[in-house]
Amino acid sequence: MRASNKHSYFIGILLFVFSLQVHGQEIYNRYGFLLEQSDGRYILKEEAAIRKHAGFNPDEAPCDMYLPYKNTGNFLAEKEFAGCKTKRFVFKKYPGYELSLEADLPQEEGPCPYIIWIHGGGWHGGDLYGHKHFSTFLASHGIAGVRISYSLLSQGATFTDTWQDIQDAVGFIKEHAVELKLDTTNFGFAGHSAGGHLAAYAAMRTPGCKFLAAFNGIYDIRNVLLGYVPGKDHEPYFGTTEEEKEFASPVSFVHPHAPFCLLTYSSGDYLIDKEQIRSFEKELINRHIPFKTIEKEYYSHAGFLGTDLVEPMLLTVLAMAKQVFNE
Repeated sequence: MRASNKHSYFIGILLFVFSLQVHGQEIYNRYGFLLEQSDGRYILKEEAAIRKHAGFNPDEAPCDMYLPYKNTGNFLAEKEFAGCKTKRFVFKKYPGYELSLEADLPQEEGPCPYIIWIHGGGWHGGDLYGHKHFSTFLASHGIAGVRISYSLLSQGATFTDTWQDIQDAVGFIKEHAVELKLDTTNFGFAGHSAGGHLAAYAAMRTPGCKFLAAFNGIYDIRNVLLGYVPGKDHEPYFGTTEEEKEFASPVSFVHPHAPFCLLTYSSGDYLIDKEQIRSFEKELINRHIPFKTIEKEYYSHAGFLGTDLVEPMLLTVLAMAKQVFNE
C-alpha cells in the first residue's frame, strides 16, 4: 500500500471511529437530526417535536432533510488539532465526587490567552470532554483552552452550587496561570446549550472577561416558553421564585463593560425557544455591547457542533477570539 493510500486509510478509520463515538450506529441527516426507516424510506425520528417546537415546517424543508449524511470534514487536517499538550488537574473535592479540569496548552511560549469551556448536558449530565474538539483546535492555534467540570443536578446540586464551582475553577486557573503560561488579562468563556447558559453567566459576572462564545444557549430563566428547556424537572436546580430565576439568568447581569459575544441559533432547535437569544441580544444592545449572532436554518440543537457547520464554526471562533484578545 502506498504511503498516500495508507494516510487516507488511516484518516478514514479515524473518522469512522469518531462517528461511532458521537452517533453510535444511528443515522443522521446533514442538519443533525436522527433518521429512521419507514416503508423503505427515511423519516425524521423527532418529527413530532420538530413540528411542535422547531422554527420550520418539515413539509417545506430541503430534500436532503431526509437523506443520511456522514460528516467527514472538508478542509481541516488532523494536525490542526494536534499542536497542543494537555494537563489534567483536580480542582475541587466533594464527599462523593471530585471536579477536574483539563488545560489544552499551545506549544509556543506563553503567556497565552485562554477560553474556559463549559460543557452542556441539560445541567444534569455531560463532562469536560464535551468541547475537546474546539478547545484543542484553538489551543493548536495559540489560544489555550481549559475544559472544566461542575456539580450537576443529578448529583443533587443547585445552580448556586454550580456557580460556586465555576468560580472555584476560575480561581484555580488564575493560581496556576504562571505554571500553565496563561495570560490572565486575556480570557473568555464558551459553551453549548446548558454550557452556553453557564458560559454566558460566567462571562457577565467574571471581572476582566473579554470574550464569550455561546452556542444555542439559554439566557433568561424567568421567561422560558412552555415546552422548552429548562422545564419543571429543573426547578430543584434553578428554584421556583422569580428572585431565584432572575439570579440564574445571564440577561440579568449584562453590564456596560461586558465582553464581546459570539452567539449562535438554529431554527431546527426544538429544545431552546428563540426568544432566549432575542432577549439576550436586546439587553446587549441596550448596554451597547458588541456582539455577532450566527443563525442557520433547519439545523438541530447541536448543529454547530456535529454537522458540516463545525469547521466553519471552529475558524470563526478562532478568528474572533484572536481579534478580541489582540485589541
